[in-house]
Amino acid sequence: MKNIIKPTLLDFAILGLIQNQPLSGYRIRKLFEQTALSNYSSSPGTIYPALKRMEQLGLIEKGVIKDSKKSPFQITSKGISILTSWFVKPIEKEDVEKRIDELLLRFAFMETLVDKKQKLLFLTTFSDYLSRYIKELKQHYHQQANEMPLHGKLALQHGVDTAMVTLKWCKKALIEIN
Repeated sequence: MKNIIKPTLLDFAILGLIQNQPLSGYRIRKLFEQTALSNYSSSPGTIYPALKRMEQLGLIEKGVIKDSKKSPFQITSKGISILTSWFVKPIEKEDVEKRIDELLLRFAFMETLVDKKQKLLFLTTFSDYLSRYIKELKQHYHQQANEMPLHGKLALQHGVDTAMVTLKWCKKALIEIN
């Protein structure tokens, strides 16, 4: 039976970071601490096992820098293939409803590996699903608002507002890329 590679979001974040330049495990940890990736654990107990597993899967390999004791990790062709496949994976309704952070992570790292047409398709699909989702949320709000507790209504309104801000961002990104 063939081994199926199922990278985690952490794996994709690491692959995204090293796709353009090799980085040491320490540098990867620091980037996780100092950037928007800080919602992932930057602890050695999280990062180093992920690096080891990805190395065993053939997604990354250790490079060599002359006159240095550090061995930075670099992405392999297999890693690039897996990463690119993740970038162009079709967006589904459930992604917009439950995994917007993952969609934004995909978008953040796709700049150099995905062509303009794929980027525009990604953003257009994202926008279309967001528009439909906002409509559903607003319908639900209008149908249920009178029976909902105040905090429930406020939380639902936050969801609507957040989706609307993300939609506005998608439309701006489409204009910038086009």
